Amino acid sequence: MRVMLGAWFSLPRLGTAAFSALMKQGVVYDRTLGFKLDSGTDIGGALRALSSALGEEVELNLRCIVCGKEACPGCLYSSFCDRSKVSSVCLCAEHSAGAGAFELYQKTFAENLVS
Repeated sequence: MRVMLGAWFSLPRLGTAAFSALMKQGVVYDRTLGFKLDSGTDIGGALRALSSALGEEVELNLRCIVCGKEACPGCLYSSFCDRSKVSSVCLCAEHSAGAGAFELYQKTFAENLVS
């Protein structure tokens, strides 16, 4: 299963113990939207709780700061990037290509701080 940081996702019924374990890790829950990992979530603990409850590995993906799509698929660094310890936003393969990628990231990041 893949989960994007800061995005809502749904889960099958997990039972009271699994739900409680997720809430203890700071996972946000909304009855209509589902679950979300955000800045208040213990990411490592939440991923372990999810993996345990689902019986499968859970992969954390980051959002592209420019377009909002998943940034991790196609990333050159994904095999050794610890997504639980880096910025919650990144650049997707489309926006990370080229000489001006870092400037684009800085510009978009600064614009998001203002809004």
